[in-house]
Amino acid sequence: SGDFNNGVPGESKYNLTTPYRLIASASYVFREVENVQKQKGFITADVEYTDYTSANFKAINNEDADNYYPVLNKVIDDEYKGAFNFRLGGELKFNTLMFRLGGAYYSNPYKDEKANRIKIGGGLGYRNKGVFLDLTYVYSINKDVNYPYRLQDNVYYPAFVNNNAGNIIATVGFKL
Repeated sequence: SGDFNNGVPGESKYNLTTPYRLIASASYVFREVENVQKQKGFITADVEYTDYTSANFKAINNEDADNYYPVLNKVIDDEYKGAFNFRLGGELKFNTLMFRLGGAYYSNPYKDEKANRIKIGGGLGYRNKGVFLDLTYVYSINKDVNYPYRLQDNVYYPAFVNNNAGNIIATVGFKL
């Protein structure tokens, strides 16, 4: 509102460097690799490391009179840490039917709080003559920590949120 900023639009221009990630993946295909129709299934795994402290804000054109971004970067360094994430999944193929099972664990990115996410899923797939159908159920277990706002020189308390949910996902497709 112009009442609070002397009619000057509230605008902030900055560059954001997102956290870096290192990922190692491996997979194994049962039976023939080159001919998809002869494959009987596969298993795949990922291990990922994300360093949340490497996130960084920087003002564009050094327009940061209040020194806001260095303070924000310090908060990121103080509150976050690096975290490992793990994913594992597989599929078994029986001619035109596929059975899938998988899971993922996303570990805590916060230094002082306990938070993580677990996802477990299973599903069925059908592939035949250019038509594919997939049906999957994913169950999520989420433990999160949220701060509505933080004030300097005041005690602030987080909200600890436990949220479990199930989702059904369906896909239908045609290849022409």
